[in-house]
Amino acid sequence: MDNEKVVSDEIAVDDPSSSDSTPIETPKHSDSKGMLWKVAVGIVAVVVIGVLAFPLFNPASNTPVDDPVAAPSEATDEALSPTDDPVPTEDNTAEGQFSLGNQFYEAGQLDEAVEAYQKAIALNPEYQGAYANLGVTYYQQQKFDLAASQYEKALEIDPQDGEVAYNLGALYLQQALMESASPDSDLLGKAVTQLQHALEISPDLAEPHFTLGVAYFFLEDKEKAIESFENYLARGTDPQAQQEAENYLQALNR
Repeated sequence: MDNEKVVSDEIAVDDPSSSDSTPIETPKHSDSKGMLWKVAVGIVAVVVIGVLAFPLFNPASNTPVDDPVAAPSEATDEALSPTDDPVPTEDNTAEGQFSLGNQFYEAGQLDEAVEAYQKAIALNPEYQGAYANLGVTYYQQQKFDLAASQYEKALEIDPQDGEVAYNLGALYLQQALMESASPDSDLLGKAVTQLQHALEISPDLAEPHFTLGVAYFFLEDKEKAIESFENYLARGTDPQAQQEAENYLQALNR
């Protein structure tokens, strides 16, 4: 699959390591400075997790064996620039609509991408890749509940897709941190469960380690948070996530 990362450019915050803070080992809800600091790093975490989220998924491994369409040509796999206009298709097969959805997504035409993926699913209700990419598109539209439901359906069809499992766990965590000043503990727990599952499926993935570190941080499990961030630094390559992992570790080791 494409290694390009989803980046949200709508949220900007200061580096949490530059602000004064109370020790985070024993945060109290009545400690306004401590809570403000945790809210700040939570916003940063949402941005970084967005950077680490997997974008469109490779259709090759997700095409059902009974799908009557051959594998897509090389031309349909090429990413379009935002100024390109996807060519209308008369291909009313599930694979044809899936490929069209990918082209619309790459061109930034998200509503059209949603429609194409929905058509692919209507033509083949077991098309796992269409559910996964529909989830990615809803995520970009900030329709997080809809995105989660599509990821969940994709995992029902293929429980061994580690990247989709990661996206779902990361989305649960983002929702937990965006709910209020006090993260939703139920969503944090769901995030941890899903991220651990992603690592069981795909132990070579680096991204779940960072996201688990954030989840454990907000669950106030210092030991597991430190372990997760150290694991990410040993495996991860994204510079922004590496810097934030180091920031968390510095705070956790105070």
